[in-house]
Amino acid sequence: NTPEQWYKSLPILTRVGLTAIFGVTVLVQLQILDPVLLYLNWPLVINKLQVWRLLTSVFFFGTFSFQFLFQLYFFSSFSSKLEQNEIFEQPGDYLFFLLCQILLLDVVSLVLAWPAGFPMLGPSLVFAILYYWSRREPYASLSFFSFTIKGYQFPFALCFFQLLIGGNIWLDLLGLATGHIYYFLKEVVPAEYGH
Repeated sequence: NTPEQWYKSLPILTRVGLTAIFGVTVLVQLQILDPVLLYLNWPLVINKLQVWRLLTSVFFFGTFSFQFLFQLYFFSSFSSKLEQNEIFEQPGDYLFFLLCQILLLDVVSLVLAWPAGFPMLGPSLVFAILYYWSRREPYASLSFFSFTIKGYQFPFALCFFQLLIGGNIWLDLLGLATGHIYYFLKEVVPAEYGH
């Protein structure tokens, strides 16, 4: 597989998201785009009507780095797996999921980091995608640093790994929370309480 064949084989929304994330990062790295214009800042959203910040905060993961490559890999891998899952019959279904996640992340980040919210929510969106995939494919086997783990264990293994390397797990937990809210409302409530 060449990189071009791999890129063209990605599902449409994953391909668009990957292109947007990479494009925004290139523009910021070349200092063409100021990342301050992308950050979520609720006072600016409300008082200055800068509503684009509700969406753009998920497209910037920081400048090129090893962490950026990990995030890009997880996004392309788990977003494509989830987009091809049977629950998302149409591309619009997956788009609805992504928009719900972005808005949930915006609102929950406001609650947790009052009054501005967390500025960058890209890693949280990736974790929400990863978490929801783990709920849809709980018994899928994954290899994680030569350990074989099940899909439902993967988000928690990532959080533990993040702790081990001295990273901040709050954005991961934010994504886990919003992914679980969506899972609960979409699958648990209808199954337990009827449509």
